[in-house]
Amino acid sequence: MTALLSMILSDYDVDLVGVANNGNAALGLLSGKAADVLICDLNMPGMDGVQLMGLVSTLEQRPAIIVLSGEDSRILDSSRQFAEAKNLTVLGVLNKPIAHESLVALLARYQRKEQRATNKAPDVALDQAHIRAGLVGTALRLSYQPKVDLRTGRLIGVEGLLRWTDPESGVLCPPGEVIMAAERHHLINELTLAIFAHAVRDRRIAAAGGLAVNFAINLSLENLKEASIADQMLMIAAREAATPSDFTLEITETHLIDDLARILEPLLRLRLQGFKIALDDFGTGASTMQMLSQLPSTELKIDRSFVAAGPLGSQGRAFLQSAVELGRQMGQSIVAEGIETNKELELAIELGCHLGQGYLFSRPLPLEDLMVWERSRAGMRATAGIPVD
Repeated sequence: MTALLSMILSDYDVDLVGVANNGNAALGLLSGKAADVLICDLNMPGMDGVQLMGLVSTLEQRPAIIVLSGEDSRILDSSRQFAEAKNLTVLGVLNKPIAHESLVALLARYQRKEQRATNKAPDVALDQAHIRAGLVGTALRLSYQPKVDLRTGRLIGVEGLLRWTDPESGVLCPPGEVIMAAERHHLINELTLAIFAHAVRDRRIAAAGGLAVNFAINLSLENLKEASIADQMLMIAAREAATPSDFTLEITETHLIDDLARILEPLLRLRLQGFKIALDDFGTGASTMQMLSQLPSTELKIDRSFVAAGPLGSQGRAFLQSAVELGRQMGQSIVAEGIETNKELELAIELGCHLGQGYLFSRPLPLEDLMVWERSRAGMRATAGIPVD
């Protein structure tokens, strides 16, 4: 097995730090020299793969993990979850015998993750003054990731994702840190309203250029604790002569809803005016089922973790299938998030997902690039004799 792996890796042009036949030897290699990726067999003499991953998680420089075993899919799935719980980066799991193309695909996934990490911005102090200055300046912009019909390939909508350039340093700040800072300084509603206003203006530009699709933005339950958020969003829509039904509000939350009436009041008012409501990252939050049963949602977005796990084993497939079936029974439009491979796409179609979003289709794009991307696709469809809207 180690000889086969070495041969595949040599064909892929990677540098081998070393090959170990047991966990103790592998740990010794990793302690002496840093590695980018560890292909970890669960079944090894002496220290097994589970023990090895536990110890690797304590190293200062931790490699990304590819889990390998001939055990059943439930053991593989649980091993992946164990490694992730130890804060290890898991590229995927491989069944024995190893398929050359599967290993190469996982190594390519590491390269994508490495590139994203390389592009990470240096830390910026996001204090209240920085946030306020950015809201009235040019710090805020949006990139848009396409949502496509999985059966026809047609562009159905886009999700607006925050991009924030620090007004003083010019550094591009991680969106999650900007949002957390806005919440910490009680500016999350101001930030959300600025994002919505930006999306409304961008949609008008897109529609004038022939791209009249649905635009989505993220809205947290923290936003909805202020009843005035509905009036403020409706005022922006009216001011910009925008139609609410052209927009989707993607609800994200990791905590249980502690005051349902308070949340429902603005959300129901927005829904009655035509806004679509999506449940984002479905399956990961503490309140997933509560939100689906109680909020007036129209769309269910299945989290990337379920989409990725689906093709890897029977357990992952069962979870994905259950989420799709539940969404269908609740009358939701079902979106598979974070599709990166053809296998993920094929399974999402097979199980009945309506829409897809992810790097297999496109990374998030500035508005101008999005319009060029769609015109290029429309041109290819026309050349192929496929009807274009």
